[in-house]
Amino acid sequence: MPRRAIRKGPRHTATVMFKAGCIPASTRELFRRIFWKSEELALEAELFWQELKKRGGMPIKEWRKWVQRRNMSVGQYYNMLRKLIGAGFIEKRGGMWRISSNFLRELEQLIILYSAESGFEHRLRA
Repeated sequence: MPRRAIRKGPRHTATVMFKAGCIPASTRELFRRIFWKSEELALEAELFWQELKKRGGMPIKEWRKWVQRRNMSVGQYYNMLRKLIGAGFIEKRGGMWRISSNFLRELEQLIILYSAESGFEHRLRA
């Protein structure tokens, strides 16, 4: 009997821009580093993330309300979600969109690896 390919869920990724010597001083600048192709989508993503933070999450089923309230297209909404998930800013948990710690974990690991290889001491709390 022929084997069937087992499909896992979609794996989202995002490119985060690092600019040497240009440290982000606000969340707006942080979101611009992820949504570097569209400043408008960076603003929308920041507002969405702030809403999740304020409410402690948002039911996934509320997507239509968000799209209508923000006057976004469905494509813009899903592009925003894919990048936020790919960067590790949000995750789907218990039927809700929630803020995720994945972005922070990746940054911590990058710092630890770079510190070990370069000999520079990181300033992370142990």
